[in-house]
Amino acid sequence: MPRVVDHAERRRQIVFALWLVIAEQGIEGVSLRHVAAEAGVSMGRIQHYFGTKEALVLAGCTALVDSAYGGYLETADAAPRDRLLHVVSQQIPQDDGGRIGVSVWYAYVAKSINHTAVRQVLAEARRGAEEECVRLIRAGRGAGADAEDPAALDQARRLLALADGLTLRVLVGDLEPDEAVAMLEAEVDRI
Repeated sequence: MPRVVDHAERRRQIVFALWLVIAEQGIEGVSLRHVAAEAGVSMGRIQHYFGTKEALVLAGCTALVDSAYGGYLETADAAPRDRLLHVVSQQIPQDDGGRIGVSVWYAYVAKSINHTAVRQVLAEARRGAEEECVRLIRAGRGAGADAEDPAALDQARRLLALADGLTLRVLVGDLEPDEAVAMLEAEVDRI
């Protein structure tokens, strides 16, 4: 009887190994050989699923965005205020795994300077986060509020920028994660 292979799980394992390599060596340190060693698979297996290093790096970027979006979808039953707080605080690293994820995100941000496809994935993700923040800000104001409140876009952009700055401070150890989340929560409540 032939073995049943979960191809999606194999792809996830390889992408996770890619993220570990990026966290340790940056995107420029990625090679199919390094990722294969980290994943415990052959280079041929990686080529089978992704083809090239470029395709693997781009798949890792897309998977990172999809993972964040999946976490957001889990908040579907929460109030708009709590969902908004999730959008802006999810990037604050709470533990070593979170630090790895955020460091990988920033490696992709740096790569986006000279990599059009990565830049497009990240720009689309940021636009989506901004649009969702605007929607949640408006929803949180209730039925009597102006559905087209123009201030919501400015507030969403400020919240996301604050989250970016706080994330960097947590990454370098200048601020504790709880402090950063508390600052974001206060700003969400102010809005």
